Amino acid sequence: MARKTLRRELTLAFVLKVVAIFLLYFSFFGPSHRLHVTPADMAAALTRSPPSR
Repeated sequence: MARKTLRRELTLAFVLKVVAIFLLYFSFFGPSHRLHVTPADMAAALTRSPPSR
């Protein structure tokens, strides 16, 4: 009986952690938070000179 309870609790904890990881990923690293960089933008950024002091 105790084994079934332990297994259920561990399964629930695992599922909750996986759900939390997915929520954090989509909240902070999901596609809506990514910048769209074109090759022309990247070339312009790479050819710019560093700011002078």
